[in-house]
Amino acid sequence: MTFWSGKTLTPTRQFRFMINTGSGNWWWVSACSKPSYEVSSEEYKLINNKYKYPGVVTWNDVNITIVDVGEKTKELANSLTKSGYNPRNLKEGDQDGLSKEKMKDQAYVGGGSATQRALQFRIQQLNDEGVPIEDWLLVNPFIKSVNFGQLDYSSDELVKLELVISYDYAILEQ
Repeated sequence: MTFWSGKTLTPTRQFRFMINTGSGNWWWVSACSKPSYEVSSEEYKLINNKYKYPGVVTWNDVNITIVDVGEKTKELANSLTKSGYNPRNLKEGDQDGLSKEKMKDQAYVGGGSATQRALQFRIQQLNDEGVPIEDWLLVNPFIKSVNFGQLDYSSDELVKLELVISYDYAILEQ
């Protein structure tokens, strides 16, 4: 029996998702990859046989595409400076550079002070009624890279920013 002939089954749709960073929902996200992982494998040779064993789990980065609305470019550019990067002012005491703690705090672009933000980055997949059916929590996320988009006189497309979010691991809740 195929799934489309069942009356209670509804396949999930790609366009039903929401990103939440603790300071609110990112309604300007147009695309987002879901968390994924890879398990390395190790081979051991014993006489004339090879045996494979699972190794270390590596979580892959999440790619997010957002539509540039208002001040998002400025917020993302400022998040790098707030994380400790300052190419213009290299004084004696300013050489601490980037740290994971500072980068984590800047992964929550979207408003709110540091005390108002919860340390979370969630990707929620929704059903047809808007209820989350998958809730991915990214643990210790930080913005790994930002592409500020492309400008083109021959196009009337929206400017889209691309973010790569790196994290330690993800938890599927619900």
